Amino acid sequence: MGKGLVVVGTSSSSGKTFVTALLLYYLRKRGYRVAPFKVQNMSLNSYPAFDGGEIAIAQAMQAYIAGVEPSSSMNPILLKPIGNKYVEVIVCGKPIGIYTFREYWDHVRPWAWRKALKCFDDLMREYDVVIVEGAGSVAEPNFLDRDIANLRIAVERNLPAILVADIERGGAFASIIGSLEILPCSMKNKIRGFIINKFRGSLDILEPALKWLKDKTGISILGVIPYINNARIWPEDSLNFEAFGYGDIDVALIAYPTAANLNDLEPLRYEDISLRIIRSRKSLGDPDIIILPGARSTIDAMMWMKRIELDRAIKQAIGRSVIIGFCGGHELLGKRIIDRYGLESGASVHVETLDVQDYITIMYKEKIIAHTKVKPMIMDIESTLTGYEIHRGRTIYGSSKPLGKVIERNMEPAIDLDGSIDEAQGVYTTFLHDILWNDAFRCYILNKALGGIRGKKAKCKRGLDKINMLLLEMDKIYRVTINILDFEYIEKLLGM
Repeated sequence: MGKGLVVVGTSSSSGKTFVTALLLYYLRKRGYRVAPFKVQNMSLNSYPAFDGGEIAIAQAMQAYIAGVEPSSSMNPILLKPIGNKYVEVIVCGKPIGIYTFREYWDHVRPWAWRKALKCFDDLMREYDVVIVEGAGSVAEPNFLDRDIANLRIAVERNLPAILVADIERGGAFASIIGSLEILPCSMKNKIRGFIINKFRGSLDILEPALKWLKDKTGISILGVIPYINNARIWPEDSLNFEAFGYGDIDVALIAYPTAANLNDLEPLRYEDISLRIIRSRKSLGDPDIIILPGARSTIDAMMWMKRIELDRAIKQAIGRSVIIGFCGGHELLGKRIIDRYGLESGASVHVETLDVQDYITIMYKEKIIAHTKVKPMIMDIESTLTGYEIHRGRTIYGSSKPLGKVIERNMEPAIDLDGSIDEAQGVYTTFLHDILWNDAFRCYILNKALGGIRGKKAKCKRGLDKINMLLLEMDKIYRVTINILDFEYIEKLLGM
């Protein structure tokens, strides 16, 4: 049976995902077989596990950092919000339904918790160490007795825990003390160490506060992690996504409120581009490239674009800018979306979309969740394109030409069509997430497609690999923190 450790935080964005990834990387380098685990994650950014299930992208990232393939057991409960009232619930990798938040909380959560415990026990039998990441704040008094996402697993499986606080926003010490005051003794006694995250400045100034915290609580401070701005791991959610780059190619990202899987853009960080976040018609300007990303609700995304008249600005850019749509972006660039079962909005509806390409999208109850290979129908691209799909939409083609033929899903032969292309107008759409990690496609866009529409080209770096790049970024973080965090104490907590 393996060992376990729980990483919880005083708040959202305190650094739980980051610290969990760091501990996994350290223990992997020490020769242990390790795995991530998160009971419940609320996120629009998801990823196909290699057993065919759907999990949050943060746990997939942590699995790759740990040196193992992502599995559905690593994130047994995934909640994907639909507006402010509904949530799609995914348990052990499989969608089980769309519920109101109250329905989930009262009726589904207790059953899902039992499933999650079984997944955790399975991982503990398979791995030397399982690092458990909590969710949000560890101490919410309005539902603490029913919180399955944080310290309940530490109590039920007798695991030590570490509490992470973000000092960049201020109030870190008050939030630590406040969290301990709120927690019942059964949970508070599981906290065996503190980590202060995102510190800027001289550590000497902080030392008196660290001593005060240790004296007051009797709990060890395991380290103060500085703010690290030159290394990056995959973004966990779309809310934290920011503009990047200072290159010559102007890229406009259409940031509808339901935007998802923005990690699709990560390869562009290594190219000569400047990416802007677009949330209004006036801010669009005259970009070289317009990107419509994935969306948890394409219908809501379309309504948002119409409301602010951004749909008109995008249509006016046809033939002047290269336009790319990923997954939900592909659906939005067609003529219409038909959602008979209310899978995206909670009610049966059909919506006229941007009408840039000639196809419609019909929402099916069965979701495609797959690692996929596509043979492109672009003459200048000879290699097979790889990526992943997570979507309910099915494309019914009119006159538009598909971008490619789907030849494989989850290592099984497949026959299907994907996306669309209009090379004369510079429009490219696909259901394939991660397509930009394919050198052939990314370099085609930055050279031939951009040259044909804008009369300009960008240098394109070849040999990018998403897992290798992730591990290189993680190693930068590890080298910064190896002499800062008390990893030896953490191993003792684990009983290693």
